[in-house]
Amino acid sequence: MRHTLIARVEDRPGAMNRLLGLLRGRGLGVHSIAFGESETPGVKRTTVLVDTDNVDQTMKQLNRLIEVLEVTDVTNSQFVVRETALVKIHAPGGEPRREEIRAVAEGFGARIIGSGPQSVVVEMTDTPDRLGEMIALAQVLGACETMRSGSLAMALGAAIPRDQPAAADDKGRPWWSQADGVS
Repeated sequence: MRHTLIARVEDRPGAMNRLLGLLRGRGLGVHSIAFGESETPGVKRTTVLVDTDNVDQTMKQLNRLIEVLEVTDVTNSQFVVRETALVKIHAPGGEPRREEIRAVAEGFGARIIGSGPQSVVVEMTDTPDRLGEMIALAQVLGACETMRSGSLAMALGAAIPRDQPAAADDKGRPWWSQADGVS
């Protein structure tokens, strides 16, 4: 079954590689991964769409990684998911062709962000299913190239207060000495 996991991960060299290595090493199908800044300095928020039959075991394994602070499965919760796509559509027919592309883009809430003599680039942010619909229609309009960002997910509900950031005297210490409280 496909699960949407949200993890908070310390921003350290190799952290993303270890997280992906763990998932791939277990033979799990990773459909999407997005890794970016969070509200806490030095902590990244990661959204992973993964196929696993035992999500509890997967979450326990991820939590064993030193850099992983927290993992939440939001699959059966209320959450929002968004993805961004860039679609380059071949449009050699001049203005009538571009007007047709513009009308389709506006119908999906997308916008044209660039154009050249032979193509138009459209940007859209929406649910993955809706992006798929827009891309399918774009392919009918002409040959196209696509790039999708990967899904970003956030659980609905009240924000959960997090621990205070590291003390000022911790910032100069190496990360491995902060993990176990030894100076």
